[in-house]
Amino acid sequence: MNASSNLAHADDSTSLANEPINIAQVKAFVPVLSDNYAVERQFVGQVIAKQRADIGFELAGKISNIYVDEGERVEQGAILMQLDTELLEIEYIDLQAQLQQLAADASLVKANLKRVKSLNDDGYASAQNVDELVAQQKSLWANKARIDASIKANRTRIEKSTLVAPYSGIIDRRTVSEGAVVGASQPVLTVLQKGANEVKVGVPVRLLEQVDMVKPKSVTVAKRHYAVDLVAAGGQVDPVTRTVQLRFALPDNDNLVSGQLAYLNVVETVEEPGYWIPVTAITDGIRGLWNVYAIVAQSDGHFKLERRDVSVRYATEDQAFVRGALQAGEAIVATGMHRYVPGQTVNPSGALEEASQ
Repeated sequence: MNASSNLAHADDSTSLANEPINIAQVKAFVPVLSDNYAVERQFVGQVIAKQRADIGFELAGKISNIYVDEGERVEQGAILMQLDTELLEIEYIDLQAQLQQLAADASLVKANLKRVKSLNDDGYASAQNVDELVAQQKSLWANKARIDASIKANRTRIEKSTLVAPYSGIIDRRTVSEGAVVGASQPVLTVLQKGANEVKVGVPVRLLEQVDMVKPKSVTVAKRHYAVDLVAAGGQVDPVTRTVQLRFALPDNDNLVSGQLAYLNVVETVEEPGYWIPVTAITDGIRGLWNVYAIVAQSDGHFKLERRDVSVRYATEDQAFVRGALQAGEAIVATGMHRYVPGQTVNPSGALEEASQ
C-alpha cells in the first residue's frame, strides 16, 4: 500500500516537472549612452510697436476739431486735431494793423528827412534836426523788426495749433473730446507705428549664446511662425525676472497687434550623461526615484527582470532622459510595466530597439 502511494506521488512530481513554464513575453529596448541632452525652452514675450508715442499740443488751448478716433489708421502728416485759433487770428490782425501804421510813420519820417536835409544844405535847418529824424527812422526800423518777429511767432502758434501724425500708424487711444481745454504737452492721442512691430522677450543669461547661434530665428504668435531678426539685447539683468530683454524685428506688414503674446523657442544643450528611454519604460519607485526593469540573462538560458533605480532629468511627450543604475547595452522592458514584477522570468520578443536620440 505504501509502495503504491510513493510510486503515484513520484509520477505526479515527474508530470509537474515536465510541464512547460509560463514565461511572459516582453518588448525589449536597449538604451544608448548619451553625453548630453537637448531641452526645448519656451519663453513668453509680447508684440510691441517699434514706435509708440503719446502726442499732444505744444500749446495750451481749447480743442475745436477732432478728425480721428481709436483704431483708425493714419498716414504721416495727416491732421489729427486742431485747437481754437480765434484769439490768435485776432492777434494776427492787430499785428498787421501795427505794421501798416509803422509803414505810414516810416514813410512820413523818410519824407521829412529828405526835406530837412535839403534845408540843411541851404543853411535853413540845423544838423540836430537831421540827427533827430535819422534816430526816429532807426527806431521805426527796430519796431518793424519787433512786429515782424511777433507776426512770425503768431503764425508759428497757429501752425502748432494743428496736431499731425508723426508717422504712419494706428490711433491706439484718444483721451479728450471736442471743447476740452488741454494744457501744453498734455497727451491727447497715442499713436502706434504701422508695419514695424517687434517682439520683446526675456531670456536667462545662460541661454543668450544659444539664442544668438540659432539661425534662422523665429517666434510663434497665434499659432503662426514668423521669421525674426535679433535687433538688440538688454544691457542688464531684470532684478525681478532675472532675465535679459531681447528685441526681435518682425517682418513688415505682419498684421499683428501690439500686446499679443509671442513665444520664443530656444534649445538648450545640457552636458550630462544619461539615456533616452520611452516614458512607457518607467514606473513609480521610492524616495522620489523611478524604476526600470532590466532584462538579465540567467545561466539556464532564461531571462529575469531586475529593478533599476533611475532619476528622470528631462521628459518629452514620449521619451525621458534618465540617469541611474543602468549599464550600456543592457536591455530593459519597453512597455507594459504594470504587467511585470522584479524576479519574473520573461522572454524578450522582437528585435531589440535602440534609442534614437
